[in-house]
Amino acid sequence: MNIKEVKKKDNLTVNRENAEHGDVFLPVNSYHCLIPFTYRELALHWHEEMEITFIQEGTSDYKVGKEEFKANAGDIILIPPYCTHSACEIPGKTMISDSMVFHLDYLGASNQDLSASKYLRPMAEGQLVMQEVIRECDAGYEEIKEAFLGALDCFKNKPSFYEMLLKEQLLHILILLFSYGYIRESDDSHITSENRWHIKSALEFIANHYSEKISITQLAHLAGFSKNYFMNLFRQYVGMSCVQYINHYRIQEAAHALEETTRSVSEIAMLNGFDNISYFNLQFKRSFGMTPREFRRNQLEL
Repeated sequence: MNIKEVKKKDNLTVNRENAEHGDVFLPVNSYHCLIPFTYRELALHWHEEMEITFIQEGTSDYKVGKEEFKANAGDIILIPPYCTHSACEIPGKTMISDSMVFHLDYLGASNQDLSASKYLRPMAEGQLVMQEVIRECDAGYEEIKEAFLGALDCFKNKPSFYEMLLKEQLLHILILLFSYGYIRESDDSHITSENRWHIKSALEFIANHYSEKISITQLAHLAGFSKNYFMNLFRQYVGMSCVQYINHYRIQEAAHALEETTRSVSEIAMLNGFDNISYFNLQFKRSFGMTPREFRRNQLEL
């Protein structure tokens, strides 16, 4: 596909991703992305599925959990279930990537057997950690790359018995990741499975009430933690402070409104939780490097 033939798509995805990653019978999907044509910024979000991305060409900025890095051609990016992540165009640079997103239940995480209890369910529940990026110089790289491209080809071309073959190939990828130490037990005793669920509940609350006043005390109370403990736990899990995340979420919603509606900047600011237009303009410029009006003008010119 010629990069110039790809039409501009919605470039803003927030919090819990709304996209359907396959269906109940085959909870798997693949995505071919071309920055900046598919998106300029894939905003911070999370989903229940695991995601593996292979960078075909170019470079872009990535954030997976707390880690920020430049993704370059050849990199394999691992995103575990429920992990917040984002990607952003580097001005003047392009990137082409292929991703597979799949639910671990498809591979048997909810089963009552040893492979589920030792490996798949702990992955799904966040009890294990994954290395964020595998590079060409890392151990097992060629095997993992070959296995991923094989699974991608199987999903796209659907050969005979592909439903069973795809499951086999995805399991093979996970076996390789375990074998080379890219999935391992967490050494962070503070981020328990229960704590993760509390933070996810806070993220859901923010998604549902971002246009209202939200206090850290309120979120900490909902999670059942002291304010200080909640703030530290939130930063450990999300990679930014709770206030930063709320502002980030509101700014992304405001950017979407600037792109899709004709409402005034001040009205959009108020509808997205900002009662001070100067503070809104400051936060927006920090996120996008331009004022809301400049952003709207640029979007109209695309």
